Parts: sequence; C-alpha cells; structure tokens
Amino acid sequence: MINQALLFAMAFCIGSLLEKLNIPIPYIIGGMIAAMCCQIFVKGRKIGWNHYLRDLGLMISGYGIGSKLSMEAWQNFVSQILGIAEATGSVLIVSIILAYACAKILGEDLKSCVIGMLPGGMTLAMLMAEEDKTINPNVVVVMQLFRLFGVVLSVPFLVIYLLDAKILENAVELTKQGGLHWLIFVPLSFLGAFIAKKLSFPAAMFLGPILITALFSLCVTPVQSVPNFLMVPAQVSLGLFMGMMLDINRIGKAKRVIPFVLCGTAVLILISVGMAYLLSARYGFSIITAFLAMAPGGLPEMTLAGLSMGEDVSVILTYQLMRMLVINFFVPTVFAWWFNRHPA
Repeated sequence: MINQALLFAMAFCIGSLLEKLNIPIPYIIGGMIAAMCCQIFVKGRKIGWNHYLRDLGLMISGYGIGSKLSMEAWQNFVSQILGIAEATGSVLIVSIILAYACAKILGEDLKSCVIGMLPGGMTLAMLMAEEDKTINPNVVVVMQLFRLFGVVLSVPFLVIYLLDAKILENAVELTKQGGLHWLIFVPLSFLGAFIAKKLSFPAAMFLGPILITALFSLCVTPVQSVPNFLMVPAQVSLGLFMGMMLDINRIGKAKRVIPFVLCGTAVLILISVGMAYLLSARYGFSIITAFLAMAPGGLPEMTLAGLSMGEDVSVILTYQLMRMLVINFFVPTVFAWWFNRHPA
C-alpha cells in the first residue's frame, strides 16, 4: 500500500508539472510516465496498480463524460450516420491491411497481428489473447500497448502544434453549477457499471456510467459534473494502470513488431487527419473535434483530451463509442467466421 501511495504521489507531481506546461490530459500521461519508470528502473520488487482503483477511476471519468451529454449526441448519430460509418470503416480497413503486411513481412501469425492492430479494442484484444490459444499473447499485448501509448502521447501534441488547439487554463476542471448535485455519481456509476457487466458490455466500468448518466440527464434531470478533486485522482489512476501494463518480458519476446506497430500507428494517425478534414468540412465542427473523434486511441483518453481543450465532447464520444461498439461486438464474430474458414 505504501508503494502504491508513493507511486500515486510521483504520478501526481509529474501530472502537475505537465499541467503547468499546458499539456492535455496531463494526469493520465503523468501516471503513464511514473508507472513506466517504475517498470523499467525498479528491480527486484513488483509494484502494481490495484485494478479496483483503476475501475473507480473509470467510473468517475465515465460519469464526468456522461454528464456532458445531451440530446445533441443522439442528433449527431442520426444526422452523421454516414460519416460515422466512413470513419469506422476506413480505420478498420487500414488496420487490417497493416496487420496483413506485418504478418507477411515479419512472418508472424496473421490472427495475432489483426487482433493486435485493432484500434480502440484493447480490452477485447487482451481477453481474446487469453482465451484463444492460437493467438500469440505477446504479439497482441505489445502491439496494442505501443499503439495506445503512441496515440495517447502523440495526438495531444499534434492537435496543439499542428492544428493549433488551445488548452483550457484548468484542464481537468469539469464542474458545472446547474443540475443535480454531483454526489449522484455514486449510485449512478455503480448501477451503470453493474448493468453493463451483466450485459457483457466492453469496458463496462467506463461505458456503463457514461450511458446511465447520459440517460438520467436526458430523461430525468441534468446533473453536475464531478469536481476537480475527484477528476484528478481518476485520471492519475487510469494513467498508472495503463503504464503498469508495460511488461519488459513481453516486449523482449515480441520486440520485432515494435517498429512496425509504431509505423502503423503513424499511418493510422495520418488517415485520421485526412478523414478529420473531410468530416469537418462536411458537418461543420472544428478540425480538432473531428481529429479527436477519428484518432485511433482509447475512448477515455480522446474524450478527456476533448474536455481539456473545450471541444465538442458529444461528437468525439459519438464517433469513438460507435467504433468501439463495432469492434467489440461485430468484429469478433466476423473474425471467428473468417479464421474458421481460412485456418492458418
């Protein structure tokens, strides 16, 4: 427990420094940096991050995002269904092409490469790697982690220096005065997570609170967002958990795929930039909102980045959420059918 408290304090200090430098999602990145430093430099003692603390961070963040949603999110989905389909389809197709190239060039298992390159499907990828003995878990974990780290660390800087985004002065302050008191997040978040787990939703601890908070806000009464003193620890916790997934032994066993997955991530980001310009021109929202909606990162990281930049979270969430649902519900069925018909 002492080790985790010290680790949290270290991550908080790094996050505070990054916030002073106007870096987006500073506490998530700070947590990742602190955890990776411990994984690399602390020898002989296993320091992990409690998954219950990770889940609590996900629920707080999920409530914070859900509280920002309105009827506008549904209107976005209805009016932009073509753009959402194009965005999801383009990223999936490019990911599969990159995975095929990786398998051919490096001689790795195609199934492992495809699962490893799926954007925004890290939770599913980890589960499939554990359950399917024909998948190489080292390849999947290394590809997913380096893809996610590459996106989370590069996208915020790209939108600042390439797209001229501005970071709000208080990047993690999400409190709003109107609506039901923010303490409603306790029953809403736990109920949402419970229902989502029972329904086998992907990323249930995050997606459940988002959906139930949004429904409550739309159908019953608007709610306040969570205050800064809860959002900061939640983001630190998420960053620490992500950083702790970096396993030096796994990297050593699958280090051949690292250059390829980094190049593949760069290609996905370039495709995202191109699609973002098309979506922005078609629907009229900002290029930064469009890029964060398209970016092949995780749903929590991209939506929180959008919040910190004052962008349209409803658009970002709509696109990222639909891609995550397609990847987690539709893609596994298609892959199972394909690889059963075409065994390696």
